[in-house]
Amino acid sequence: MVWEGWSGNLVLGRTAMKAHAHRMFALPAAAAMTTLLALSGCVSLPGAAPTAPAAPATPTATSAAPATPPPTSQAAVTAPDPVATGSRQPGGWAGTVASVRSGVAKINVTLCDAGGVGTGFLIENDLIVTAAHVVKDQAAISISLGTEISSAQVLGIDEAADLALLRTARPVSGHIFDFVSAPPALGEDVAALGFPLDADLTFTAGRVSGLNREQTIGTRTVSNLIQTDAAINPGNSGGPLLTMDGKVAGVVSSKRAWVFGAGSEGNYSAEGTAFAVDARKAVLAVESWKNRTTSLSPTSCGLPAPADTSAIDVTVNSDHPQAANITQSLVFHGQSINRGAYDLAFAILTPEMQDRMGGLETWREGLGSSFWRTLEVEDVSAAGPDLTASVRLRTVQDAQHGPDGQSCSEWKLDYLMTWDGSIWRIADSLTPQGPPVPCGA
Repeated sequence: MVWEGWSGNLVLGRTAMKAHAHRMFALPAAAAMTTLLALSGCVSLPGAAPTAPAAPATPTATSAAPATPPPTSQAAVTAPDPVATGSRQPGGWAGTVASVRSGVAKINVTLCDAGGVGTGFLIENDLIVTAAHVVKDQAAISISLGTEISSAQVLGIDEAADLALLRTARPVSGHIFDFVSAPPALGEDVAALGFPLDADLTFTAGRVSGLNREQTIGTRTVSNLIQTDAAINPGNSGGPLLTMDGKVAGVVSSKRAWVFGAGSEGNYSAEGTAFAVDARKAVLAVESWKNRTTSLSPTSCGLPAPADTSAIDVTVNSDHPQAANITQSLVFHGQSINRGAYDLAFAILTPEMQDRMGGLETWREGLGSSFWRTLEVEDVSAAGPDLTASVRLRTVQDAQHGPDGQSCSEWKLDYLMTWDGSIWRIADSLTPQGPPVPCGA
């Protein structure tokens, strides 16, 4: 029996950490259908997010996890250093990757009951193409290109075609991709760039193994798909399927998986059966969406607040190799607070810090009406086996919930961050320079 599921975003769920559990749909015993891996590899967060809005916590944290970067399941892309190689320019795929990698975005999505990671790519300096299932039901979105991080909103989404277009809160820097003018040929070399399993940027090469494929998922059919044998895993969804000249032949969408029998021992991914939405369909969708002036409203998660409350203006000044990853954890925490997904925000905290906070309800009561507005990561430094992120944070809140009646507060915080093998968690929150001051003071 074959099962269908989206090959999309890697999902950060609430309670259990799984490397890649796929959302799947059972098919009739005789049916042979494809699994669009919604990289909903449910990676659950057993903790919560940093504390900083109305009254950041100042407990004493401990952590045992080594502060090593997230492991990669595939070979991470490393662009040749033109200085080290003299005037020699890299050729083949190495040259292609070196010229386009700056335009591939990691997409972090806050849902009301989980979080997800997917991939996208720039087509203008404020427009990013991705897969629809990466951002479906989103409450907040942030994207990262290198150390540049911005919030984003959905301009258009087509679930039937598995395509979506995002607009960033501000222009970002990076390579601007072009789509191919004609579909790739059967047997042509192609490659996928993306962030599988929440790893660093990863490159996998293959060939076009099929054209005009059609896959049925539930009650709908996705057509005009390119089939490739390039290795694609949860987190790759929404990324570019490239030709050797660096143009986009398709938008990575799904992967086929087979299930033989009832036990997990009979579950297999069918190798060489990944799919991408044809560039021609993506071009038509982008043209119909890109001039929109109004974005789609995010899911409210039950919080009666304006649609833009999730937006956080983010700046990363540290050149530490883990600065961007740590910032993404902090942004996920802040976005979850802003959208009222307090259990997800709480899940970014280590279990020890959760205990010191007195549990979710006690911690949540201390937030009052607070929202994160700006986050500046000034420095990231070693703190034993962990890292310390020195940040400036601006929050807004009703005066009755603010320190000393402040409706806008500026904090200087040190977050102790610990790597648990999957994500950076907040192990402690300190205010070395004292309580927050009113904005502009």
